[in-house]
Amino acid sequence: MKSIVTLFVAALFGLCACDKTPTALTYQVISTRSHDSAAYTQGLQLVGGRLFESTGLYGQSSLRELDPSSGETLRNRPLAKSVFGEGLTLLHDQLWVLTWKEQTAYVFEPDTFKPITSHSYTGEGWGLTTDGKQLIMSDGTNVLKFIDPKDFKTLKSLEVTDGERPVKLINELEWIDGQLFANIYLTDRIARISPETGSVTGWLDLSGLRKLLTGRHRAEVLNGIAYDAKTGHLLVTGKYWPQLFEIKIGEK
Repeated sequence: MKSIVTLFVAALFGLCACDKTPTALTYQVISTRSHDSAAYTQGLQLVGGRLFESTGLYGQSSLRELDPSSGETLRNRPLAKSVFGEGLTLLHDQLWVLTWKEQTAYVFEPDTFKPITSHSYTGEGWGLTTDGKQLIMSDGTNVLKFIDPKDFKTLKSLEVTDGERPVKLINELEWIDGQLFANIYLTDRIARISPETGSVTGWLDLSGLRKLLTGRHRAEVLNGIAYDAKTGHLLVTGKYWPQLFEIKIGEK
């Protein structure tokens, strides 16, 4: 048994036993739904039984509502041709949508998609989620920003690491039971991240989903995570993916 002094020193220098190798997460496909294969998915959010999606590319960016049971597009609001849409989240009954290089976050009314306001920020916008109070934003680096929704000012920054290695290209984000889940761009992996320490606590490899894609498609990278609080399952898809998958997460 470790002495109290040893545990104190370890904790003081960040060497506590809680800093362990990330868990290998597993998944089970529960159901498969359709998805618009022309959608360059950036953000995905399921709230109160409603599924919202943001898409990117100049001239093609949009804010959408999907039928969560079928994946069919119910509403589609194009964004300005001059912006490249990125991540989205819903906070305080408002839909927030980032832009890639335009340094602007747009806020919409969820029932009508009517614009409410906008906020400026510095740097790139990638993924966006919320813990119910703050917005949490990624910018393609290994740093996450916790943001005050009142004025979009950064309250704190958090470096994400796997052991001592920075985890870069953090993209779409989802807040799930006190943990952050993040797509890592250019991969089909999702990182589970502690919002307190920034440490990756688990990795989920979803590369196997590519084998389940059907029909002619030009599927790119996995992107899009929506949490269903009723079932505890995730809805995941990717850029130009023709399917949306409901999956159940486990641990080895």
